[in-house]
Amino acid sequence: VFGLAFAGISSFLSSVNFLSTIAVLGVTNGAKPWCLFTWAIVFTAIMLIATLPILTGGLLMLVLDLHLNTQFYDASFNGDPVLYQHLFWFFGHPEVYIIILPAFGVISQTLSTSAGKLVFGGP
Repeated sequence: VFGLAFAGISSFLSSVNFLSTIAVLGVTNGAKPWCLFTWAIVFTAIMLIATLPILTGGLLMLVLDLHLNTQFYDASFNGDPVLYQHLFWFFGHPEVYIIILPAFGVISQTLSTSAGKLVFGGP
């Protein structure tokens, strides 16, 4: 469980690193249009920043419930057993998109570059 928390923290920090790097390079390159892969990484990083604190809170509640008997999820002590499912569903569902989006960005950029055409049209 602590390994998942540390993995979440490292993913959060790497997402901040990606966003700050893209922001700095976007300013210094003279506002050059971003490629599809860059947009995929930006959106993925924003999703990670939004969902990882919820995962960390859910893991912390789980550890406290198991070791300190805080009874967050025990209905007989006014806890909410459905909260457990909701917390981990909220993290697990966006994870599918977090895995798929960069791959779609790479594939779209590769096809666009090899065909010599824009993916979404244009001039």
